[in-house]
Amino acid sequence: MSKQNPAVAPWYKQPWLWFILAPLIAVFIYGTFFLYLSIITADGLVKDDYYKVARGFERDSSKTLAAADLGIKGTLTVDNLTGDLVLQLTGQPQQWPEQITMELIHPTHQQYDYPVTLRQIPGSHAYRGSLRSALQGKRYLVITPQDQSWSLRSEILPPFDQRTFQINPTGN
Repeated sequence: MSKQNPAVAPWYKQPWLWFILAPLIAVFIYGTFFLYLSIITADGLVKDDYYKVARGFERDSSKTLAAADLGIKGTLTVDNLTGDLVLQLTGQPQQWPEQITMELIHPTHQQYDYPVTLRQIPGSHAYRGSLRSALQGKRYLVITPQDQSWSLRSEILPPFDQRTFQINPTGN
């Protein structure tokens, strides 16, 4: 009597083959997807006064120095519950502007950046505005008048509920 060998399944029906190939196929699919995603999405822009010189980047601090020369300093009061912002400025400019733009810049996500227009309270050096939504996380502030002649920069950290921040031209 002769022994019969069991029928061998074709190569594509072997379980060990698919056990070895499945991770490789998954890596290929995910790699292609992430390559496509990296090509179609844009990198976020850096919000600051930087310009390219040869292979390096330089920061233009002339507006910050102009604010320091005029002695402009500020106190920002944030009420995160109601969304009210009050900016009290001190200094010696020729004339206080009627409106000031304050940019709230998120450190990592450009989609969370937005400008707030602050309007002067009549008869004072104070400006009032309101937030679109409650602030969360660390933010950078850039405060500039309409004519862009000077700017104040600062970093604010949570908690923001009814809190006061000092804003100096040096950014401290």
